[in-house]
Amino acid sequence: MAWSDVPFSYPEVGAVTRGERPPGYEHFGYRASLGAAAHFPAAVDDLLSWRMHERSGIRVTASAPVAAAGVVLVQRFRVGPVVLIAPVRVIEVFRGEDQAGLVYGTLRGHPEQGEERFLIERHPEGPLTLTISGFVRPVAWYARVGAPVTHCVQRMITRRYLRALRAREA
Repeated sequence: MAWSDVPFSYPEVGAVTRGERPPGYEHFGYRASLGAAAHFPAAVDDLLSWRMHERSGIRVTASAPVAAAGVVLVQRFRVGPVVLIAPVRVIEVFRGEDQAGLVYGTLRGHPEQGEERFLIERHPEGPLTLTISGFVRPVAWYARVGAPVTHCVQRMITRRYLRALRAREA
C-alpha cells in the first residue's frame, strides 16, 4: 500500500499544534524526566530519527530517515498474537535551543484517530523532560470493543518511549 496517498483519519488535523482540545476524544498528557540536560542532543536525535520508536519494540517503516512535515511512519507492534499496524503522518517538527519535538496524526488504517505530540525540553535548573500529549479515540471495531485494553497498550507504549529516551549511563 502507498501510505503516502492515504488521508488522515480525523478532521481536526493540526489541533495539537494550534493548542486545541477537540471534543469527542480522550485527551492525555504524560511527562517524565530523561536525565541530565546534557543528554538533550542525543534524545532529540533519537526522537527525530525514529530510534525512540524502535527501542520501544515497535517496528517502523518511514518514508524518510528523519522526521519532517509530511513524512509517513508505519508502526508495527505485537499485542499478544496480533500484529497491529498504525500509520501516521508527521504534521510538524520543531527544533530550538532548549526544546524540540514532533506532532503526528493518524492515517486511515490506524486503529485509533487523533494526534500525538512529543516534546523534549531542556530546563535551565532541572532535568531534561519528555512530554507526550494529544487526543485519541478508537476507530477500529477491535479498538472500540477492547477500549480498556487499548488504553493499557497506549500507556505501555508511552512508558517504553520514556525508557527509550532516558540518558544511558556511560
